[in-house]
Amino acid sequence: MKITLLRGFLFIGALLCFGMVKAQTVTGTVSDASGPLPGASVVVKGTTNGTQTDFDGNYTLNDVAADAVIVFSYIGFASQEIPVNGQTTINVTLQEDASQLDEVVVVGYGTQSRRTSVGAVESVKAEEFNKGVIVNPQQLIQGKTAGVQISATTGEPGAAVNVRIRGTASVRSNNNPLYVVDGIPLNGGNTSGVSGGGNTDIGTAAALDPLSFLNPADIASIDILKDASATAIYGSRGANGVVLITTRSGSAGKSTLEFSSTFSVGYVPNQLDLLTPDQFLQAQTDLGGTASDFDFGARNSWQDEIYRTSFTQNYNLAYGGGNDSGNYRISFGYQDQEGEVEDSTFDRLTARFNASQRFFDDKLKLSTQATISNIEAQRPPIADNPNARGDLLATTWAFNPTQPIFNDDGSFNQPTFETRNPLAVLGLTRNISSTLRALINVGAEYKITDNLKFNTNIGLDKSTSSANSAISSLFNSEQTFGQGRATFFEVDLTNTTWESYINYNKSFGPNDNVLDITLGHSYQEFVAENITIEAANFRTTDLFQMVNNLASAQTFSNQSSLTRDELQSFFLRTNYSIQGKYNLSGTLRIDGSSRFGGNNQYGTFGAVGAAWTMSEEDWFPEFFDRFKLRVAWGVTGNQEGLGANQFTRRERFNVGNIDQTPPATGGIDNGGTFQPGGTLFVAFEDPDLRWEENEQLNIGLDFAILDSRVSGSLEYYSRITSGFLLQVQSAQPAVQPFAFQNVDGEIKNSGVEFNLNATIVENEDFSWDTNFNVGYNDNIIQNFTGQPIQTGAINGPGLTGAFAQQLENGQPLFSFFLNDWRGLTPVADPNNIGPTEGVNIFLDANGEESTVGTPRFVGESALPDVTLGFTQNFRYRNWDASIFFNGQFGQSIYSNNRNAFFAIGNLAQGRNVTADVLPFVGAENPLNIAEVSSRFLEDGSFLRLQNVTVGHNFPLPEDSLFSSLRIFASGQNLFVITDYSGQDPEVSVDRNLNNVPSLGIDLTAFPRPTTFSLGFNATF
Repeated sequence: MKITLLRGFLFIGALLCFGMVKAQTVTGTVSDASGPLPGASVVVKGTTNGTQTDFDGNYTLNDVAADAVIVFSYIGFASQEIPVNGQTTINVTLQEDASQLDEVVVVGYGTQSRRTSVGAVESVKAEEFNKGVIVNPQQLIQGKTAGVQISATTGEPGAAVNVRIRGTASVRSNNNPLYVVDGIPLNGGNTSGVSGGGNTDIGTAAALDPLSFLNPADIASIDILKDASATAIYGSRGANGVVLITTRSGSAGKSTLEFSSTFSVGYVPNQLDLLTPDQFLQAQTDLGGTASDFDFGARNSWQDEIYRTSFTQNYNLAYGGGNDSGNYRISFGYQDQEGEVEDSTFDRLTARFNASQRFFDDKLKLSTQATISNIEAQRPPIADNPNARGDLLATTWAFNPTQPIFNDDGSFNQPTFETRNPLAVLGLTRNISSTLRALINVGAEYKITDNLKFNTNIGLDKSTSSANSAISSLFNSEQTFGQGRATFFEVDLTNTTWESYINYNKSFGPNDNVLDITLGHSYQEFVAENITIEAANFRTTDLFQMVNNLASAQTFSNQSSLTRDELQSFFLRTNYSIQGKYNLSGTLRIDGSSRFGGNNQYGTFGAVGAAWTMSEEDWFPEFFDRFKLRVAWGVTGNQEGLGANQFTRRERFNVGNIDQTPPATGGIDNGGTFQPGGTLFVAFEDPDLRWEENEQLNIGLDFAILDSRVSGSLEYYSRITSGFLLQVQSAQPAVQPFAFQNVDGEIKNSGVEFNLNATIVENEDFSWDTNFNVGYNDNIIQNFTGQPIQTGAINGPGLTGAFAQQLENGQPLFSFFLNDWRGLTPVADPNNIGPTEGVNIFLDANGEESTVGTPRFVGESALPDVTLGFTQNFRYRNWDASIFFNGQFGQSIYSNNRNAFFAIGNLAQGRNVTADVLPFVGAENPLNIAEVSSRFLEDGSFLRLQNVTVGHNFPLPEDSLFSSLRIFASGQNLFVITDYSGQDPEVSVDRNLNNVPSLGIDLTAFPRPTTFSLGFNATF
């Protein structure tokens, strides 16, 4: 509003003064010592009247008063202010400014120059972002920095993205970093508000990504804080690293209007090689059956029925500008994305406003950033906890390919509960979700003296979400009672932040030594309110009515909850730089959390660090443009694995849930009737719960050679987490089966990271630059004396209670604990297999081969040893191209899909399987149990061609409507080099057991698509 009023007053003033000061046109050229500077800014001081130089460094500036002053500026060069004094031609040569050439990185509560920073900080600017169909901000930086593992859990639009900075350091915590958007720390965990709702008897859909509300087109830069020196300012919130997201703002000069549009087409690149109808019938014959018993007359490919070619459209519109005292930018974005599975959609509408204005001779700066987004999603019944009967992908793979889609009367063919018609699963269920979210930040900065500033920021992150799912009474399920069922879930999340801090920055002495001190206070309150309503006995079979109108049901069961927790913090950071080459840093933060009892409510954390820029010493070889050593050590806390009120005595009124059997304490029983609930004691008081502690050591080297055309960094780190929070089983008998405790033991991550950037060729016509990064991480559990902890639940027929992973001393997290499979017992006659023939051979407790195995660690973990990214950028005149690879190596994947759905026993029971099962016909006993074993453990290493983009920037005449115009074509997920037999190796469905998370298990994950895009960007 301030900017709008100011522009209005300037316009009125110009009209009133018209004729008093004669306006004129000024032309000229802006250059440096080597030639013209395209894109330099030319602005009439104190106004928004400005332009940029063209490719040859020329500019034309209209309506310039004869007594005006023109400001010439360009990144990396000292600005010049030149009075017009009636001149019509002004040529300028800008000089390099060494202070501006030093990159500025965003850190907590401020910025630092790369030259004097001590911590491990990586910065990715907008021009370096990944291209293609980008839904989540994390995808912009995937593969761009060493030691940062970024992977989508599935290929579903809006699916959650896992981010691991320097390994996995906690068992219970989600291990994702703290996200800070324009200074506002977001809440940990699933901040999207909903986890997708649930299709009863189908499963609960996976969570949406917590950053899906942000439009990637609004982001200017992303900074990653890795070590304790960089993250300690955020205390316990930064235990898993910090990702700072800075959104785009307007710039001084001529106001600009930007518009971009992208259209994309996607498909599933590698469907599973299921048996065709003829192969399926022949396999039944080979098993000794009668093909006609399994032939129902149709010839279907169920994958073709549920997979589709998807279409995505994306539009972005932005208007921004500013002057010497302020700037503004307003933007709108719309994304309409289809998933590659039928009934999968993701629609996002965003609006964002950024503005800042200075007052009182630039002493006071007011700023605001606001984002409002609305997300509407429809989710197919693909669950993160599927069963063999209901999940869409499971039944797609298993359903007999000769079964017809419809009966003669037009209804869906639904022969059994056990294996369902995938088209019936799609057509008779519905799952929709909606999230309205606002993120608003208002800040003020007051310059008390030239060296002392006061800042205060108030932030609000508010979301209202709903997720409704329904099953028609026409669906053949023992849980619909013939009358339909639905679940309605609503949640309101409120995150309120108020932070204030003072900053003292003083240069003194003959060598311009710099002392920088930041002292502040932070307060955050998190409130979550939710209500769940289960409904049955619907009067209608119309799914739209069922998910939108509770009045169409006759029986209800509901429950609600309200949780509130607070975090109060005090922080201090001191940086001292001597001559810019000797740098010291110290950080202290005291966190107080309502999640802990009085004995340990406050925790004190901190870090110290030092850096020495050796290349600035007179004796150091001139070959190096930069050579800086860094070392930092610190301790941070963590509370993210702990829910609210875990230390207090708690009681709960339990109304039960809809289930296959009548609930003991209330709810809707198997007949659809309501039973009253009651109050239960559910938790003991535990005032001694304390913070997890994360001790970190980082040693780094930054270097640059050949006039900085080659630069990079090398890092060694060690992270040790102690006292990790975990829900462990209570001694029985006990009212509370599981309770949070600080487990004695440590989780150690240590590794090496290497980043390399190089400009290989650079001239007027052609440029070629490359980025390569690689990280190695070693993870181990040490000094743990407790009982082994099981996780990694495995689903499938006959696999109730099965698990694949175990946490134990001396092993990495998520290590696979399995029967060691050594093959099958011999078969004498394939047509007459005996009961002991063709059955599993395992290693027993003595390491001998036996048909009865003893589970053991098989030397494999779901954590990758090595992650890498590799980018090539090319420019030839007005054409540009980029190629981006990313990869992970050393991790294993347990194929729960093969275990549950693609074994010989499934084929013998009339279910379809993949073609690689056929060689076991006659060699494996149809009654052989597909036990959890190393048989289904595979190497998950991969190298992916993630993106190829080709673009063209049109040369434009001076009188063009456009100031820039670019078109581009892009391909994403073009191929993967891997030995993994599943659809994609970059997948992980959380198969937690007893609330202990897991990793590296592939179970009916939404397939990852290949996409091709066309788009354009235009600036007016």
